[in-house]
Amino acid sequence: MNKPNNSVTCIKREKEKAIEKIIRIARKEGWDYEDFSYVYRRVREKLGLKPGKKPKRLPRVLSEESFKRFYEEVEKADNLRHELMLKLLFYTAVRNQELVNIKMADVYLDENKIFIEGGKGDKDRYVLFNQDFKMALKVYMKNNPKNRYLFQTRLNDKYSTRRIQQIVKYYAEKAGIKATPHTFRHQAITWLTKNGFNDAELMLITGHSSKESLKIYQHISLQDVENKYQNAMKRLEF
Repeated sequence: MNKPNNSVTCIKREKEKAIEKIIRIARKEGWDYEDFSYVYRRVREKLGLKPGKKPKRLPRVLSEESFKRFYEEVEKADNLRHELMLKLLFYTAVRNQELVNIKMADVYLDENKIFIEGGKGDKDRYVLFNQDFKMALKVYMKNNPKNRYLFQTRLNDKYSTRRIQQIVKYYAEKAGIKATPHTFRHQAITWLTKNGFNDAELMLITGHSSKESLKIYQHISLQDVENKYQNAMKRLEF
């Protein structure tokens, strides 16, 4: 049978004594909730104590069935612009803010690439899209030659991130699921991970990196992962 740790027991006993002392002072002085808040805030400040970081939530990832059901609803709506922007969210794993800022000149159809200027952390990068997706994107761009932005409103301005959120929510509700634009970034990263992409390769095309991690893939070029990306996306049906 394990004996109790004396040091732990001692520390606990001292804490209880401190609590009892504070209670006696509070009762004597008639402290209310605000008094307690002030005292503990000042104690934390004097000791330089900061709350621990909350653990990050696991990203929301759709089941394969929910994922397909979402895009079935998108295709049923017969709205080419919506279909392209929502598929591009997945294929490229771009963030909402990055999607609305894509210009026509940023799209390199022959290379299946899109240039993302000033992404998160003000970092430029290229993202990839599926070979089979290229034809639909090519037709769309040909039919909208005067567009400055890839996706424009009827007022010839770029979409707001809020509007993209509303569009995603609309189709998600029709499919009976919960999703946000960022859901499809997580979905893409999860899919590519399942298909053998390592962290360095993912960081290169998703912009999900830090200064420390840059050195990890300094010898990896985008060309090294292009074929791997195309093969991974060929295995997906929706």
